[in-house]
Amino acid sequence: MSAEEFKIFVQNLKDKMYRVAFRVVNNHEEARDVVQDALVKIWNKRALLEGVENKDAYCITITRNMGIDKLRSRKMQTSDISERYDLESKAANPERIAVAKDEFARIKAFINTMADNHKEVLLLRDVDGYSYKEISGITGYSIEKVKVYLHRARMKIKQHFKTKVS
Repeated sequence: MSAEEFKIFVQNLKDKMYRVAFRVVNNHEEARDVVQDALVKIWNKRALLEGVENKDAYCITITRNMGIDKLRSRKMQTSDISERYDLESKAANPERIAVAKDEFARIKAFINTMADNHKEVLLLRDVDGYSYKEISGITGYSIEKVKVYLHRARMKIKQHFKTKVS
């Protein structure tokens, strides 16, 4: 892969890598560092990249693993997803914004209580929009496990909020 091809490849993938890194480390600066380190590692292994079937999943997996390493090095801090999502809308009135923030806070709090594998698969699929195959490549779970974890996570959310409304 030439330097120009690599540059084009990275331009198409860097935002996804950042989102994955940020989800893992929950810090903007550290996420940028993780992406930069991952890109250096991928550049150094670019000859191996030619033989990889799903290059995107390969790069995302490297990013995820480097984020986990960084997280472990700072003794596992909890994740707060509120910084990743901007609920405020210019068209929404203050009441709608307050209700949306309240609902989001409840959902976020519940998602943070879920098992890590359920939470990770749910966020990759429903927030980042990855396919089952891509999630399988990123997490190392089989496609069947990804589907099971996603289904269980969605059912837990549905059941939790169904009982809260009743």
